[in-house]
Amino acid sequence: MSNTITPTQAPLTLTPLSDNAPVALLAVSPENTVRDTNAAAESLLGLSRRRLIDRPLNRVLVNSEVLEDLIEHARSNASDTASPELLIKPHALVDERIVNVRVRWFDSGEVVLALSEAMTREPQDPIAGVASFGRILGHEIKNPLAGISGAAQLLLRQSQPGQRELLTLINDEVARIERLVNRLSAFELFSEPHLEAMNIHELLDKVLASEEAAHDGQLVFVRRYDPSLPDILGDSDHLHEAFQNIVRNGVEAALANTANCAPVVEVSTAFESRFARRGVLPDSGLQRALRVDVSDTGAGMDANKLAHVFEAFSSTKSAGRGLGLTVVKEVVQAHGGQVNIRNIGTGTQVSVFLPLSKTRSK
Repeated sequence: MSNTITPTQAPLTLTPLSDNAPVALLAVSPENTVRDTNAAAESLLGLSRRRLIDRPLNRVLVNSEVLEDLIEHARSNASDTASPELLIKPHALVDERIVNVRVRWFDSGEVVLALSEAMTREPQDPIAGVASFGRILGHEIKNPLAGISGAAQLLLRQSQPGQRELLTLINDEVARIERLVNRLSAFELFSEPHLEAMNIHELLDKVLASEEAAHDGQLVFVRRYDPSLPDILGDSDHLHEAFQNIVRNGVEAALANTANCAPVVEVSTAFESRFARRGVLPDSGLQRALRVDVSDTGAGMDANKLAHVFEAFSSTKSAGRGLGLTVVKEVVQAHGGQVNIRNIGTGTQVSVFLPLSKTRSK
């Protein structure tokens, strides 16, 4: 079959022989709607051919963006592409699937997806798909990052008063994202932190500085830090990702509720002596913890969503992918900590508990 389809040709369909194929096949339109499928796809996705045809991908999969991003990658590069071990969650099934995906691209914008079940990871691992997708897109992400970093460094040399802080922030964020991409590309999950002594307030300030720059006076950020807190053992890149997810969720909630109150996100730290540590780090008898609370002035969450907010693919936002707080939980638990979320009088509060060492830093 040629990869060139002219506009006058009929929409892409599969041949009758495709039903004998051992992999699931989906012919997908330029609008990401299923045009044709085979018997293996019916089995994999839990829907009949009749129910699959003319159905958008986002009504086939809860997390359709993992395939839509790969399709867009093929279209933008005008070439076939593939990704191993992507996690998909069909709407029609209870369980997730880990699949290897190949995308065949056509000039018309149509694609054929070939999905085969992978056997190398447990389907209960919700972060596996994130790591494998990072491996495929790592090269494409790092190329524009290098350009951004180079441009920021050039501007930094020519910067005017007041610009240096923002340009330094850009460089720092680019470096952090590149480190995360490198680690995900090596199939390193958030459950495998590199532990070093670090100051939680320095990390939180970097997260808040990024959000302040992104929202430029649209809301107020309040810091209430306990300066007596010692350093902790942590992975600064992983914890930065976790706290950025938490703060960004708070920002979005606060900005969505401006009709009722002024938007505020407050970040506070404190010493927590009642924390029973259940982590995987050495010296499991420690009882003390550092507590970080992130509170917002949003509308809060209903009880049902609150109970499932840390589950994969659970999101309160219409376009949400539902992996942000799953990553938060993964990161915090890997550090021997705990995380919980609750409604408060002015919105929602996320509390993160991270264990403290017995020896206080200077």
